[in-house]
Amino acid sequence: MPKRKRRQLKKKLPRRRKLLIRKKPKPGKSQPVKLTKSKVSAIKHPVKGGRDIYRDTHTPHLCLRVTPTAKTFYWEKTVRGVQKRVTIGRFPEINVEQARVQAADIAADYVKGVDVQENRSVKRGEGTFGDLWQDYRERRKRKVKDGDSPTLDYQWKRFFKQWENKKLSEITYSRAFRLINGIRKKAPFHANRIQRHGKAMFNFAKRDRQWRWSGENPFDFDSVSERGRAREMRLEAKDMPAFMNGLDACSKSMRLLFLSSLYTGRRMGEVQAMCWDDLDLETGVWKIPKTKSGKKQEAMMPTALIEQLIERQHKTNDPTWVFPSPSKSGHVQEIKKAWALVRNVSGMHELQARDLRRTLASWAQDVNVPIAAVQAQLGHADISTTAKHYTTISRDVKRAALELTVGSMMKAAKLPRPLMARTGSNLEGRFAP
Repeated sequence: MPKRKRRQLKKKLPRRRKLLIRKKPKPGKSQPVKLTKSKVSAIKHPVKGGRDIYRDTHTPHLCLRVTPTAKTFYWEKTVRGVQKRVTIGRFPEINVEQARVQAADIAADYVKGVDVQENRSVKRGEGTFGDLWQDYRERRKRKVKDGDSPTLDYQWKRFFKQWENKKLSEITYSRAFRLINGIRKKAPFHANRIQRHGKAMFNFAKRDRQWRWSGENPFDFDSVSERGRAREMRLEAKDMPAFMNGLDACSKSMRLLFLSSLYTGRRMGEVQAMCWDDLDLETGVWKIPKTKSGKKQEAMMPTALIEQLIERQHKTNDPTWVFPSPSKSGHVQEIKKAWALVRNVSGMHELQARDLRRTLASWAQDVNVPIAAVQAQLGHADISTTAKHYTTISRDVKRAALELTVGSMMKAAKLPRPLMARTGSNLEGRFAP
């Protein structure tokens, strides 16, 4: 048949309609569906090597990836030409409603400019708190004071070691606050020091180029305890007889040790490690080779203390230590029992051994000793530390100042002075220039 007739015959024949058969989607391609708990539970897992993806029609960019072993929710969107994919969690640990809420939060973060995917990848590669401690301890060793080194090691073993394998992002504000607040109930001053060291470690991670920590410092919160503030405890004039009775109840060695701290104003650790070679009993100079600041310092000794040290030097058999002991260091280390005896006998149960240092500074201020001289004796690098934390005005001086002030006002008002003020001591002489 010629081609021409064949074409004419083909035009006259009715066309066959194509059957609209819905083809099954190929594995790995997404299917739009409104995700519900029943539908997700009814979805069957593909065979090994297969993967099915379902996109939620209710929440934009929420997807469900079905593999032979799991059903996982994730959020996927192209942001500024880059495809971002953030895993939300597996079903049924996370249901559909929870997945939708998290998907909305992720979308809001990207609108604010927060790259959730990049932040998660950084967290997966971040170091642990134990790694930070080792790096901080070694690389900051020169800047850490020698006196703080044993304290740092003790705090790590006692409090921080429980977080050794935790990542930095896992140490949250609430976790750090619970730790510090738990310690503060029993030892408020110790809690403040632990908080300060924890804060210093995270600040180190922020400044260091290797760590580049961009998160918040979980230890950066204010103290909530009134007991954690600076102490103002000191021995008043009326407390001295009772305190001396408490010292008499101790051994001669411990009595001289506490008196040395009271009469020189030096730290208890420095007094415990006192050596005969460092003492010049003729001039009354004590050369301290190791202090908290790491520098050598000199402290003066009063005559009352020099006489007792000379007497002890003639009686002791140890040529090195003033207060020898069978400890590893060779000198006295433990003073808790002796100090507890002093407090019980004297009746001053709130008095601490470090208050003796403040007592000397405060009494020096009461008798108008220049603050610079007190600073040199205590060994402070900054004179503001001496003025702020180690000098408190006695009650007698406060009362004398008040009586003098009120007396001048009454004199200006031409009121008669009280009988006690007329017959008392000369208050004006105490504050004479």
